[in-house]
Amino acid sequence: MSIPRFSVRNPVLANLVMIAIIAFGVYAWIVLPRELTPEVKLKSATVTTIYPGASSDEVERLVTAPIEDVIEEDVSDIDIMLSTSAVGRSVIMLQFEDIAERDFDKQMQKLRSAVERVSDLPAELPDDPRVLELDMSSGFPMITAVVSGSLPEKRMKDIAERLRDDVLDIPNIGSVQIAGVREREVWVELDPDKLSAYRVAIAEVVGALRAQNLDLPAGSMDVGAAEYVVRTIGQYRSVAEIEDTVVRSTPRSGPVRLRDIGVVVDTYEKPRTLARLNGAPSMSLTIQKKKDGNTIRLVREVRELVDARRAEMPDGVTLSVVNDFSVILRERLGILQSNAGIGLILVVFLLFLFIGWRNALFAALGIPVAFMATFFFMHLTGYTLSGVALFGLILVVGIVVDDAIVVIENVHRHIQLGKSPVRAAIEGAEEVGWPVLAASLTTIAAFGPLLFMSGVPGQFMRIVPVVAILVLIASLIEVFFILPAHIAEWGKAGREKRDLFATPRRWYTTALKVVLRRRYAFVSVVFVLGLGVCVGAFTLLHKELFPGEDFPQFYVKVELPPSAGLTRTSEVLAEIERQAMTLPEHEVIAVVANVGLLTPLSGMETMSIRTNVGEVLVELVPKDQRTRSVDDVIRELREKIGGVSGVDKLSFAKMQGGPPQGQDVEVKVKGPRLEDLQALGDMLQAKLATMAGVYDIRNDFTAGKPELRVRVDPDRARRYGLDVTQVAYIMRAQMDGVTTTTYRDADEAVDVLVKTNGGDLGGEALLDMDVLTPTGGPVPLRAMATLDHGVGYAELRRFEGERAITITASVDSAIANAVDVNEDLIAAFADIGALYPGYRLDFRGSFDQINESFGNLWKLFIIGILMIYVILGAQFRSFLQPVVIMFAVPFGVVGAMVGLLIIDATLSMVAMFGIVALSGIVVNDSIVLIDFINRYREKGYGKWRAIMRGGAVRFRPIMLTSVTTIAGLLPMALGLGGKSPIWMPLAVTIIFGLATSTLLTLFMMPAMYGILLDIRDDSGAMARRNRED
Repeated sequence: MSIPRFSVRNPVLANLVMIAIIAFGVYAWIVLPRELTPEVKLKSATVTTIYPGASSDEVERLVTAPIEDVIEEDVSDIDIMLSTSAVGRSVIMLQFEDIAERDFDKQMQKLRSAVERVSDLPAELPDDPRVLELDMSSGFPMITAVVSGSLPEKRMKDIAERLRDDVLDIPNIGSVQIAGVREREVWVELDPDKLSAYRVAIAEVVGALRAQNLDLPAGSMDVGAAEYVVRTIGQYRSVAEIEDTVVRSTPRSGPVRLRDIGVVVDTYEKPRTLARLNGAPSMSLTIQKKKDGNTIRLVREVRELVDARRAEMPDGVTLSVVNDFSVILRERLGILQSNAGIGLILVVFLLFLFIGWRNALFAALGIPVAFMATFFFMHLTGYTLSGVALFGLILVVGIVVDDAIVVIENVHRHIQLGKSPVRAAIEGAEEVGWPVLAASLTTIAAFGPLLFMSGVPGQFMRIVPVVAILVLIASLIEVFFILPAHIAEWGKAGREKRDLFATPRRWYTTALKVVLRRRYAFVSVVFVLGLGVCVGAFTLLHKELFPGEDFPQFYVKVELPPSAGLTRTSEVLAEIERQAMTLPEHEVIAVVANVGLLTPLSGMETMSIRTNVGEVLVELVPKDQRTRSVDDVIRELREKIGGVSGVDKLSFAKMQGGPPQGQDVEVKVKGPRLEDLQALGDMLQAKLATMAGVYDIRNDFTAGKPELRVRVDPDRARRYGLDVTQVAYIMRAQMDGVTTTTYRDADEAVDVLVKTNGGDLGGEALLDMDVLTPTGGPVPLRAMATLDHGVGYAELRRFEGERAITITASVDSAIANAVDVNEDLIAAFADIGALYPGYRLDFRGSFDQINESFGNLWKLFIIGILMIYVILGAQFRSFLQPVVIMFAVPFGVVGAMVGLLIIDATLSMVAMFGIVALSGIVVNDSIVLIDFINRYREKGYGKWRAIMRGGAVRFRPIMLTSVTTIAGLLPMALGLGGKSPIWMPLAVTIIFGLATSTLLTLFMMPAMYGILLDIRDDSGAMARRNRED
């Protein structure tokens, strides 16, 4: 028993299945988490090591290089390894190849084991290297709460920390990071004169503090029938106890306490970064969610909490919210939902217009059934309802009714022949069952290979084929199991409705006769024109990874000379803030300054914390509330800022949608010597500066601050009972202090630093610093050391185990194309290996991603074509007929490229996704057309009459299926519900590709089918003549 026959005989079951699917789907729609982008597994990791006080070259030599060596030996499947060795810090970043999740977990375990067994790291490291897996969600905080005001720092910190604790109590909040808060410290400031008078060395003070600040178990003892645990209590409970610490005690002079040789100050650490909101000092709380959290709901709860706490704030304190990612999320999802809704209305309206309200209702019922089944599956498998998933639904909203249209049209034809609705539903559905199944399978075959797109872009787009395939499968179930029952029960012959396609059909049959008579000339002309247009369009189209979809915010990033301190950097940023706050008030929500740090904007960057860097974040109102683009605002601010004196580097960076992608231009220069790397970097920057449209050219090589290098003579130091390590230790106490121990104040762990308050020493005066010997006597540093000047390196970078610097630049797409710029650079520096043996240029960034992603897509396109051919071969039991049908694909590609040229779009990965998907869509009409021509030939029709009859009968269904598919995507292409720069090109490729292939299908398929029959007839005639001879 066929499925349609079973459906017609069991209408109650069919309706119950439909109701259950819709009910479960509605539930899933309500509970599905909403996200802008799907979850993307970056397959990246970092290894971070802290080495306080070490220079960048010491960090590279003693920490970074040994860890890299072990990683290269033990860990496999690494695509990229780069490292940054900065003052006191090493960060190694690993990008693994696109391996299976299980294999990635194994490599992460190997990575942790490899790092743990590195045995030759410096003994003075405070902690072991920390291995951390990166994921895309960690790069997008949901919202930032900001506490600003003029109260004392301790009060402000208490307010910020209480707010953090309240936010963490909200379910599904993952983390809250506080910035702009200094950690509390206790400084033991020793007086050099008193140290000398009491003949106390700094090492004695450090030892006394560490020995005293202990709680140790002594054991247990029995007292009567009870057993007591005995503990020795010595840990500090207050600053006063630290002051009372006995450093030395002799029978003659008595105890020498800390308060006798210095003072103990409860204070805060030296500021490393500063934060401001709209020019006022602030503390910010960056809030991130857990994986399963719903961004929109959680942001609403955070805002409600902030509103409640705002009323409790003391005078002089402002509590505000910035960087609300849910605003962007709601806007983007709203655009997609609006376009989906408009597309659905257009599809239903067209169905009503062309096939009547009853048949339109039958066809339209398939849309909610297919969509709700998809939502339920997404809920069961842990998918989120992201913007990418919504576009997958928009993509198939017109396709999903194609099967129903074919079945309904054929059933209606049987009803008009006088059959009852029950019989017509069974026979009509069975007659087109195999062609409809083949058409759906070819579309699935086109989407299927896209599931295996590699890399981060592939993960980002993977939900599109998942959703499309699920909807198509659900649609097939609805068409053969639910639709026949509805038609059998509620279908009827009725009056013959005026056929709106009657006149176009007559024009078509007239034109088809002409084409069939001149089929060879027609096919040849179309082939030549199609090939020419395709080559021309492909040449003219520029390539990019993802079209820019600007978020309503941007950064102004600055870097001052290495010698600049935090105060000078703060002054420069304050001027940029003032200029940013002169932008129109109705466009700007907030201006946030971060002094002393640069935020990474891509997955393979690290946060840079230095006194000579900073950034200003300008947050704008949503796009629909302003008349200017982000680029226009940046252009105005760039003009306002002009040339800032004392700034080495100034650049503007936009936040963009889509997966993480590299810079427009990103060239890594690798080689052994930094001097040569700098020379090559200068050559690249000079070349880029001559190229039109290239701006914000940057070199990540960072010179360090000026250094005063103290060279200790070991022999002379030994005369005073010291060695080089002890002298360096004493000097550090003089400069920054030595972290000695920790004491707990309630739940807070407070570091205790020992330092001397001998005043500021600069230049040659450093040699006049007194060094306390083990006997307590002061000796000037010049007695055992000399001084010279130099410049170190703030950060040293390595790429794949070699020293490297990176040159980056942005390209104005209105003037130039990033791919062309990269290719010009490659040509200009093609002989670099001959000029600089041992040095290489590695072109990365979006250029490398485009080449890799497009190469993968072309391979998947070919796989999809082969799968379609196999399906068609099985359907038609022929080797040649599938070839005829598949000629619709290249014509669809031609139309897609013409469409991209018309709207002045780029050939992006999104557009390529559309072209690959198009290969399965455009053959559907040809399948049913050729199937009907074959059926008429089997009924005894002559070949030309069968072709004409098949074309005339299938004209209306072909036009209907194409028009409904186009209508479903038309709102997105035109931006009727709001424009989406990312998804518009994909809609345009399918609309133009399908429109072109549909027109050509109606003429090219019959003409080529006729040519195929000519070849068979000629072959048969030749074979007969050969037999007769």
